[in-house]
Amino acid sequence: MILHHHLKGLGKEIVEINTANGWNCLKPDQWADTYKVPAVLALVHSEVSEALEAFRKDDRENFREELADVIIRVLDCATGLGLDMGEAVRLKMAANRKRSYRHGGKRV
Repeated sequence: MILHHHLKGLGKEIVEINTANGWNCLKPDQWADTYKVPAVLALVHSEVSEALEAFRKDDRENFREELADVIIRVLDCATGLGLDMGEAVRLKMAANRKRSYRHGGKRV
């Protein structure tokens, strides 16, 4: 329950900050927008790529910052679309607890 409360509050604060800084945050009715949602997901991907580059350069501080950017982008997207990520994470963790050791047989 604490995770749910914190993620919801963080998401709301992120949207408020981004809106105040002039960014057009997603709205629930934009789910069907074939441009906006993919564009935001591309931004999430770019932050993950920046984290990878920081790791490759052995820049731990920048790596940490880029991971924070990933979380910020994800929560901005989810909150804007009206998705409850705290609940989603809790449900996914519960499902993962039931999975077998290295389920799927993949190497990584």
